[in-house]
Amino acid sequence: MEAVSLNVDNQYFGAFQAENTKVEQQNHSENTSVHNSNESRIHNSAVNVSISMESIKVFLNIKSVELTQRNTSSQNSLMNIINNTEVYDFLSGKELDGGFSLKSIGYDGKPITELSVDEAKSLVSEGGFFGVEETSFRVSSFVMNIAGDNLEALEEAKKGIIQGFKQAEKMWGGTLPEISYQTQQKTLDIVDAKIAELLKTDAQKEAENPDIKE
Repeated sequence: MEAVSLNVDNQYFGAFQAENTKVEQQNHSENTSVHNSNESRIHNSAVNVSISMESIKVFLNIKSVELTQRNTSSQNSLMNIINNTEVYDFLSGKELDGGFSLKSIGYDGKPITELSVDEAKSLVSEGGFFGVEETSFRVSSFVMNIAGDNLEALEEAKKGIIQGFKQAEKMWGGTLPEISYQTQQKTLDIVDAKIAELLKTDAQKEAENPDIKE
């Protein structure tokens, strides 16, 4: 597994926390404000969960590399994370301002920073908690539960996932582990399938399921 070049910035988690508590200002009517606020909340939540998952995958990818003398890049990257207080606290299982933590995204196992090489590999393996299937299902379920059957909300959630992924790419040096790209595509496929289902007409649904009665 290749090491990942990192460009860690303390401002990342500060901005991340700020996004998590951001409230849409009232610019028009009260109804418009509520609508915008809900879409903003959905969008920001999708951004946050996407960034958090990619950050964990970056660390697990580095941790999974056998740190021999030929892997100085991985060693340097790992030290960059360890020396970054906010990133290290998050991966250690501590709760950051705003209540964000590993537990808040559904992970209650051993802190990421305490994992062995084999444990890190296990978490990102097929069927692992941060593997492609499990993570894509968890992220898509998270945003779809917030958006419900509202098409506009689902589109906002999709935009948030894409934005969060791009921000993670930028903050982690421009390149993420391959598993991150696979997870993003799988997540978007699930959300797209939900959107496509909601866009179907009653006639299309009846044609696909002729036994279903009104």
